[in-house]
Order: sequence, then structure tokens, then C-alpha cells
Amino acid sequence: MTAELAVGLVPLAVVLLLAAWLAAAGAAQVRVELAAGAAARALARGEAVAEVAGRVADATAGGVVGVRRTGDVVRVEVRVPLEAPVVGRVGSLTGSAVAPVELVEADGP
Repeated sequence: MTAELAVGLVPLAVVLLLAAWLAAAGAAQVRVELAAGAAARALARGEAVAEVAGRVADATAGGVVGVRRTGDVVRVEVRVPLEAPVVGRVGSLTGSAVAPVELVEADGP
């Protein structure tokens, strides 16, 4: 192996590691957005906040849920810490969703 090839392998490995981490962070962002949407829909149907927050935490590896109900609309924000190899926490991923509150009839048709 030549010296030039040996020197070139280190930056290549760093770039590949960075690309893999960015792909994983992108996939985590999609999971956070999907969890926020599912949580908003569940809360709009009248499910308990604690139950929905537990499902979001399971789906997003520890996501924290913020809920606001304004009139006939439920707003959900999910926040998950973003970890990077070697350096640790570098920020957070946030997803939000809005759903109209559904009116559920007590008696069927």
C-alpha cells in the first residue's frame, strides 16, 4: 500500500461515517414526525395523554411530548435528543402535528 493511499483512506472513512450518521438522523426525523402525527390523531380521538406519551416515548427512543388543545384543534410537539458518535448530544429533533378534535358519539347509530 502506498503512503498516498494510506493517507487518503482516513478522510474517506470519516466522510462515510458522517454520511451514515446523517442518513440515520434523517430516518430519526421521519420517525419523530410520524410519531407526532399519530399522537395528534390519537389525542383528537380522546385517548389519554399519558398513554399516548408512553407510546411516543417507545417509538422514538425517549421522545418528550408537548400537547396543546386550542378550541377544536390538538397540537402535538415531539422532541428527541440527537446523539452523534464520539461527541455525544449535538441537538434535538422536533416534529409537530395538528389534528382537529373528533366528536365521538356515546351511542352507535
